[in-house]
Amino acid sequence: MPEQVRHDELMHDAKSLESRLKEKAAELGFAACGIARADAAPRAAQRLRQWLAEGRYGDMIWMEARAHHRESPAGLWPEAQSVIALGMSYAPAEDPLRLADEGGVGRISVYAQGGDYHDVVKKALKHLARWLVAEAGGDLKVFVDTAPVMEKPLAEAAGLGWQGKHTNLINREHGN
Repeated sequence: MPEQVRHDELMHDAKSLESRLKEKAAELGFAACGIARADAAPRAAQRLRQWLAEGRYGDMIWMEARAHHRESPAGLWPEAQSVIALGMSYAPAEDPLRLADEGGVGRISVYAQGGDYHDVVKKALKHLARWLVAEAGGDLKVFVDTAPVMEKPLAEAAGLGWQGKHTNLINREHGN
């Protein structure tokens, strides 16, 4: 048995932190995981400034009031060096179209069939954060679209997909 322990320790050391992070993220239910530099989406800041200048934010006054925080993760947290972008599917266990031909039956939208995604994702994020700090140390913050962070351009920069015309992030394997 001691030989097995030694082998496992060697294999652990041979794997990069990134590959171990992605394995842990998958174990916790994340369908996608990527890493980008905190400054990896500079065009997002330019597009935000233009969007604000054109008055496209309507009555969402917080968009203009916190624009300096939204432009880059460093605007919110100056020490930020990297961003770990994660995606989690909220597809239901059953086929969402199973009732499509039954006119007298109401249907609930797919995104509303499970628990509040803020709670579900944040729980998994906090678990992953504790694991990462134990593995590598450092400081980190977790957000589930609750902070002024340009998460979609950063997720695109991290390789999770691309931002479509409908502004959602699209992944070839997982969809929206």
